[in-house]
Amino acid sequence: MVSETQRHAAPEYIFRIMADSLPTLNSPVTALPGVGPKRSDHLAQLGIETVRDLLYHFPRGYQDRRTFTPVSDASEGDLVTICATVKAAKNLRMRGRNSMAILTLEDDSGTIRATFFGRGYLANSTLRPGVQAIFHGVVETYQGLALKGPEYEVVEASDDSNRHTGRIVPLYRLADQISQRMLRTLIADALSLVNGTLPETLPDSVRTKESLVPLTASIHQVHFPETPEAAEQARARLTFEHILTIQLGVLYKRSHRQARPGITHRINGAALKELDKRLPFSLTEAQDRVTAEILRDMGAPRPMARLLQGDVGCGKTIVAAHAMAAALDGGYQVAFMAPTELLAEQQFKTFSRLFADQGISVALLTGSIRGAAALRREVAAGAVRILVGTHALFQKGTSFQRLGLVVVDEQHRFGVAQRAALTAKGMEPDVLHMTATPIPRSLTMTLYGGMDLSIIDTLPPGRKPVKTRCIPENKVDGCYTYLMEQAAAGFQSFIVCPLVEASELRENSTAVEDHYAELSAGVLSSVRTALLHGRLDGGEKDAIMTRFTGGEIDVLFSTTVIEVGIDVPAATTMIIENADQFGLTQLHQLRGRVGRGTEQSYCFLLGKPATKEGKERLRIFCEMDSGFDLAEADLKLRGPGEVSGFKQAGFDDPHAADWVHDGRLLHRARQRAVSILEDDPELADAGWDVLRSRIHSYSDLAL
Repeated sequence: MVSETQRHAAPEYIFRIMADSLPTLNSPVTALPGVGPKRSDHLAQLGIETVRDLLYHFPRGYQDRRTFTPVSDASEGDLVTICATVKAAKNLRMRGRNSMAILTLEDDSGTIRATFFGRGYLANSTLRPGVQAIFHGVVETYQGLALKGPEYEVVEASDDSNRHTGRIVPLYRLADQISQRMLRTLIADALSLVNGTLPETLPDSVRTKESLVPLTASIHQVHFPETPEAAEQARARLTFEHILTIQLGVLYKRSHRQARPGITHRINGAALKELDKRLPFSLTEAQDRVTAEILRDMGAPRPMARLLQGDVGCGKTIVAAHAMAAALDGGYQVAFMAPTELLAEQQFKTFSRLFADQGISVALLTGSIRGAAALRREVAAGAVRILVGTHALFQKGTSFQRLGLVVVDEQHRFGVAQRAALTAKGMEPDVLHMTATPIPRSLTMTLYGGMDLSIIDTLPPGRKPVKTRCIPENKVDGCYTYLMEQAAAGFQSFIVCPLVEASELRENSTAVEDHYAELSAGVLSSVRTALLHGRLDGGEKDAIMTRFTGGEIDVLFSTTVIEVGIDVPAATTMIIENADQFGLTQLHQLRGRVGRGTEQSYCFLLGKPATKEGKERLRIFCEMDSGFDLAEADLKLRGPGEVSGFKQAGFDDPHAADWVHDGRLLHRARQRAVSILEDDPELADAGWDVLRSRIHSYSDLAL
């Protein structure tokens, strides 16, 4: 109840109540007018749950609607923006349940048609005769010149806010039941309601040195820019802040890690020397270089954190073996973690072959290993020197007596917390991350700025690029005939499918179980075949891979379980069914299972792409054989979150950098972060108060 005093002071009291009820950045979007539970659910599909999420849902692009094209000036093929009145509208019924709206649009210079297939209802509602609207699209022909399915905005007499027409208009990523107009309205409302309450996130000194626009102005201009230049300035400021926050996080963590005492390993001991003697080949120049970089780190009295990056088949495993030997020479244990049981089993065999004859105990620990409890006791007692495994390595029941080196293979497949949990099982062990998925330089600098980087940029001598071809449907049988010819010549092949079994959710995807049953009993009945997928138990998978490696299987049907770690020099052909359903980096990993010998190898891509992006992806894949080039192309197509595996860390935010073209901005942010930490190592300045928690959350990326 309002008191007598409050009643007499009504204007001030009401103002305070209104101010208290206004949405804040952390308020749910339901605090905004017009957003109820259903609309909130639809916004959540875009990752928009709070007012801040809404304001940081930045445009994917803009449309300049400041200049209108007279209808009389429109020509076929032109992209035009026309302001016109609907003179006539017809809802044309078609076969089935479809209908088409056919409109006649008129301005002072003439008339033109607009057609909307499947949306005949527009002629009776939104775009009925007499309605004035803005239409934007390409001029084509339909009974004369026409705009086919153009974007449109109705000009409403009450809409004087100039959000949708007559200006540079933002275009956003959308979700079900969420339109461009709706998002613009909600964002404009949010900007009005929180106006003046947006806290500046960067210290004045940083903004001055980098000539950055203030945050409030940037948020306004990135959504509703007055000019293209204003939009670019706003984007640059927000991008710089995003990258700077990440860089401060990883560099802060790195500086604190390097300040701690680490292990000084021996780098010229017996195990390392014996390893070099046993190798039946010489290391490439690139392998020699990165091995020296790693051993130099291991010989220093600070914890190593290094990323070893290289294309498929470049020889990262043998480089890792040298690091392992250095740790063993000092009496330390090594943990080697792989993302799949199949890869862990393959690496276990490799390291057993390299080290077991030296009397060094090597063991395998995965979720399906029997006698795991006894094995864990041996590891804890120090009896096992090299432990190879999967997620079981970082679980609570696994402990080490003297862990000196952690190697994480395909590290992007593990979460930050998982990698940290394994590292925590030793006293500042050295950490070597490996990836056969090349990462674009811009992402490497940002995602892994807290680690030193080693790159193997050449393949072993004698390797030939795998020839890659898209196979039309009428030539598919010829591919299977080619597999039989290869089998007769003593070579082996893979057939990879996207699914294990048929699924209603993915009706157009080939299931490997059905495909294996059909082809093994049909066109490939004369060759030795086998089926491998992730649902088989460890023993079955191991037995199948042993037979395939030993040449007892001609054609291996599989899912992507063979994506990494399979090294069979006699495998010369890879067939990928429904190839458009895989990303570029995944396709490259699969292709890397062949071409590991000296024979010319081939990769055949089957299936008809359902989308324009799918066609483009396969075209690029056929033209490129470098993993680094493909990584850059994948970055352009899919964005940084999907490519790097760090989507959960915010790298797929719409306001993140243009990772392909923002090289200078990345470099500037990196330099500024270094300078800031030199002057303020603990980020104690009050100007960092707003960003400090975000900076520390990114510091985990330095692991």
